[in-house]
Amino acid sequence: MAYTYSALGDAYHALNDNKASDDAYEKALANNPGSAYTLNNYAYYLSLRGERLDDAAEMSKRSNELQPNTASFEDTYAWILFRQKKYAEARIWIEKAILHDKNNSAVQAEHYGDIMFYLGDTEAALLNWKKAKQNGADSPVLERKINEKKYTE
Repeated sequence: MAYTYSALGDAYHALNDNKASDDAYEKALANNPGSAYTLNNYAYYLSLRGERLDDAAEMSKRSNELQPNTASFEDTYAWILFRQKKYAEARIWIEKAILHDKNNSAVQAEHYGDIMFYLGDTEAALLNWKKAKQNGADSPVLERKINEKKYTE
């Protein structure tokens, strides 16, 4: 049952129905509070919306405890820390994610660039944004970051 609710949470997120997505994730966690994937995905979706970041951080931290050295989970935690403006700590976690990633994730490269920009290293930010593009990211926001050499949403 927990898997079904988690899958529904993903589906509702894709449809931009945040309330239904959150409700499904809450039901999934009520059925299986130790599901690392559910904790991670729910935390990431909250962070994308900039909502309940403290709750998202707790869920993400727990997913990393349950399943250590998982690049996507480490990236989620780094992104939440970034959204909380905890840039130095975010850098530690994004570097862990990159270390454990075997797929050269474009998302992680872009996140690393965003973090480095706010740490004052524009050169490293630009390098990572370009790497994200080389690894398959293709969005107008990323193009603006590269062209303007600054973070944008």
